[in-house]
This record gives sequence, C-alpha cells and structure tokens, in this order.
Amino acid sequence: MTQLTSRPLLSSYKELSYLLKKIDKNRWYSNYGPLYRYLQKKIERYFDLKKNKVIFTSSGHSSLLACCKLLKDITIKKYIIVPSFSFYSNPQTIIEGGFEPLFVDINLKDFSINKEELEYLLKKYRGNIAAIMFVSPFGFPIEIKTLNEIQKKNKILLIYDAADTFINLPRKLDYSKIFITCSFHPTKSLPANESGLIIAPKKYYKKLENILNFGFKKKNRNIYLNGFNGKFSEYDAAILIANFKRIEVIKKELKKKNLYISKKLSKINRIYFNIEMGKKWITSKIFLLSKTKNYNMLVKSLNKKGIKIFKPWAQRPMHRENFFKKYKKSSMINTEIVNKYSFAIPFYIDQSLKKTDLIIKKVINSL
Repeated sequence: MTQLTSRPLLSSYKELSYLLKKIDKNRWYSNYGPLYRYLQKKIERYFDLKKNKVIFTSSGHSSLLACCKLLKDITIKKYIIVPSFSFYSNPQTIIEGGFEPLFVDINLKDFSINKEELEYLLKKYRGNIAAIMFVSPFGFPIEIKTLNEIQKKNKILLIYDAADTFINLPRKLDYSKIFITCSFHPTKSLPANESGLIIAPKKYYKKLENILNFGFKKKNRNIYLNGFNGKFSEYDAAILIANFKRIEVIKKELKKKNLYISKKLSKINRIYFNIEMGKKWITSKIFLLSKTKNYNMLVKSLNKKGIKIFKPWAQRPMHRENFFKKYKKSSMINTEIVNKYSFAIPFYIDQSLKKTDLIIKKVINSL
C-alpha cells in the first residue's frame, strides 16, 4: 500500500547556491563565521531583541545541553523538573548537564506541564530545584509571560524547550527573561539542517557560545567551563537562511491546511484535538487524542489504509523508559492516558488539500 503521508521539504539547491558560493569565497566553515553573524542579526531583528541574544547550535539537543551546563556552573541544586511526556533529549540533557530529572505530569488541555503537580513538586523538593524545563507539544506555544511569572514567583531558572514552536513565537519577544530553545530538524514547521538555537538574556550570551565551543574563551583558548562541541556551521547557517526567507510562505500554507483540518475534525466527537490549531498557532503535525480506540488498535487499522501515524516523541513516556525509571516523579495519570490514546500524523507545506482530505477521511473512519 502506498503511504499517503508526505516527506519534509527544504529549500532547493538553487536557493542555496549563492550562499554556498559565499562560504567558498570566505573559506570560513565553522566557529561563528560571517553567515552565522548575518543570520544572528536577522533573527534578533525579527524578534526585536535588545536585552536578549540569539545563539545558534548544532541541534535542539545541543541547545538544551548548553543551557543545562550553564546552570551547573551557577547552582549546586540537584533537580530539574521536566514533563515525562517529552522527547529523550529532555531528560538526557538534564543528566548530561549534571542534574537529575524530576518527572512531572501534564494536563489534558494543551498537554504541557500540569500546574498542580508542578506546585506539589516545588513544595516537596523546595530548596533543591535548579530549574524547570517546560516543553512545547508539537508547535503549541506556551505563553512567555506565564513562564516569566513562574520563574519570578519561584526564583528558579526556567528553560523553555520551544522545540517546533519557532514559527509560533511572538514577534515582540524581548520581554522574555528565560532560556528559550528551538530545533530546526527537517521535520519541523520551519525546517533546516539538524540545527537549533537558544534565545537567552544577554548576560548569559558569551558563556553559552563558549560552552558550545568546548568551554574555552576565544581570547586565550583556555578552558574555564565544562563545554562540548555543539557549534552551528556555516553550512547550517546557509540552509537556515534559505528556509527562513520562506517563513511567511510557510506560515500561510500551514495556516490554510490547519484551518481546513480543524474544520473537518471539529465535527467528530470521538477525538480531542487543540481547537486553536490554525487560529492561534500553526503546525505541520496533526496531534489527536482518541476517545474510543488506543494507539495499538489505530496503528494497525491505519497502516492498512496507507496512513502512517506515530507515537508522539517516543513509544513510552520518559518515566517508563528503563534508563529513566530510577528517577523521581509525580503522579502520571494524564501522561498515561495520552500515551495510550494519542497519535500524530505529519504533513508538509507541499501536500495538497485533496491528499490531506483523503488522510483525514481515512483517520475519521478508523476511529
């Protein structure tokens, strides 16, 4: 059976060629080169940043790890709170950064951290929480103002893994007082190479760049931080520049498809999905929670119809992965529900509405 789901689409060679010629001419291939600095200024203007700076990385994972390593340099506290409904990178970077993940449940409205469970963990482990790591599910933007308030109220630094949310971040972003990380994996709504970024207050800027460059100062090349190689090459910059130029086209196409999909799904009472999709935010992944059939039942049925669905992020929530079982957690009632009944379907900007309609119909008929 031919699979109906589509593949990612990046800028063509023709759109990249003039940038590759610049790299050849500059003979600067890595370590914060001219294309890096050009793109840095471009993104900072895009978000109207003055008190914050942009730092590019080799991946979303590298972005999170750099933030965790920075935190380790400024605190001796033990835990970073993180939702169990997340990707491997989240607890892995916490552990690699020298902390322990403290898993928290999610809510069933927007699938981000459950505020009551968060308060419970903050109270129980008060005095030993180094940070809270919020994770955006599939492009859904968590309000920066709310995250600022949580950081201020609890006097705990906050890492916002915005993941696939770059395209949904507010254009006026300089009021952010937290660490924001994003991924530009080819499967993201704004795709590029396997690369990422951090948006952070200016006072952390130099340290983050140095952490990503093995932890040494550029002046004397003496190591003063526990860093690693998480640099963003000039070729990464070229690919992201070419794709960033298309951001308004991408937004327009995704919005059109999101609104179309939302209209179709809103009539079906056998599923739950975020009804704001296409209205207040856009995505290239349809994330659904079935009210009647579990994932295992649906995957068999839809595979026969040529529809490839996938478990969001991983086959199991992080607290049930063998590698992470030993770490502490809150109640996981909602996380277990979502793990059992949720599924996602990717689609991309060049997928026709006709094909999208066929996929939705087959999904609805299988529920």
